[in-house]
Amino acid sequence: MKITQDEVVERQTTLHIELDDEDIDPYLQRAYSRVVQKINIPGFRKGKAPRSIIEQYYGRESLLNEILDSMLPELTGKAITEEDIEAVGMPSIDLEGLDPFKFSAVVPMKPDIDLGEYKEIRVEREAPSLPDDAIDERIEQLRLSVASWEPVDRSVQTGDMVSTQIKGILDDEVILDESDAVYLVNEDIGRPFPGFSDKLVGLESDSPSSFDLDIPEDFQDENLAGKNISFEVNVKDVKERILPDLDDTFAQSIGEGYESLDDLREEVDKSIINEAETEASRAYRENVIQALLESATVDLPPLLIEHESSHMVEEQERMVAQANMVLDDYLTSIGKTRAELQEESREEAIGRLTRSFVLSALADQENIDISDNDINERIDELFSDSDDEKPDSSQTTEMMDYMRRSMRMEQTMERLEDIAEGYPDGKPDQDEGKNSSEDDVADTSVEESEKQ
Repeated sequence: MKITQDEVVERQTTLHIELDDEDIDPYLQRAYSRVVQKINIPGFRKGKAPRSIIEQYYGRESLLNEILDSMLPELTGKAITEEDIEAVGMPSIDLEGLDPFKFSAVVPMKPDIDLGEYKEIRVEREAPSLPDDAIDERIEQLRLSVASWEPVDRSVQTGDMVSTQIKGILDDEVILDESDAVYLVNEDIGRPFPGFSDKLVGLESDSPSSFDLDIPEDFQDENLAGKNISFEVNVKDVKERILPDLDDTFAQSIGEGYESLDDLREEVDKSIINEAETEASRAYRENVIQALLESATVDLPPLLIEHESSHMVEEQERMVAQANMVLDDYLTSIGKTRAELQEESREEAIGRLTRSFVLSALADQENIDISDNDINERIDELFSDSDDEKPDSSQTTEMMDYMRRSMRMEQTMERLEDIAEGYPDGKPDQDEGKNSSEDDVADTSVEESEKQ
């Protein structure tokens, strides 16, 4: 196999690979083994025709085409190994000819990463803060969650739930036709259109009404944005939300363990504080990562960015398809073009890749390594309070790999946070700090005794 390598440009290189007959023969044999089972050759039982007959009958190029899907990636992998290239991601392969057999492969290489003066990073940790009415607001949310809806004999008010028959007409064309549609009359909910709820306020049950509604210029559907739609509406019934009294009975209805309203308030207080602390920790970690990314410089190969962004678009397309929609139709409904989606995906891909490579480089720089013993101890912890039996070693290979990556990232983040808090050489253990303080006291006592 003859390999020539182009100059490395933007952290990717192109390999030009040419095969001779000796290199090709094993792949022809594989293709023959695959094809001979599928075709009938006169005079031979199926699967028994010799390779020379199959090549003559089927054609050498046709045989090669049968095996190209696995042959080219395999040969590219061998070439990367022979050239000692530190590759990342999938190469882009281009078949140039079968006789002679030539192809090229663009290979993305591990990015060049400079972490900069990362040990100088300092980020102040902010204490979690809560609004004064946080507990009351959470309890009010709980009241809303257990509220009942009761029919009322009056006109529609904000906050009601209504069952309606609706027809929307634009330029003599019906664009909305719903019967028994249920709406929550709330100005913050723009369904089916912004401002629609406001038009329902004041309407009476079983009294057909009509009104016009101007659709905002920035509405997501470009076909309706800025248009005036006429509606015919018949409210069938109106229901009012009935909130429970704020008492011990309400607290007991929320769940087990709350005997009184005071018990509920105490638990809500703990929950809110815990959430605030968790959010503060998350925000601090994100700020520290951003500081590291600002300190670092990364040279990503364009092909790696292209593959990552394409994967993101494909994933978006798959999710939309699961909702029985076509991606282009979905994009139109949210006022976005495919080109805009691709550009957004590219920017997000750069962010994801940069973040991943920089954190990995930090782990390497700080010599963070996770031993099998560390992983086994963590797995023991995970199963210590579980009724399930700990998997045997043959079942934990994937778990071990996952745990190693997860624990390495966890320790990397802890190390980065130590640096950001002013401990570039690692935060001292509390026991060490205590012993150091005791030693200082002892030294002082000795000095005073000597003076006396």
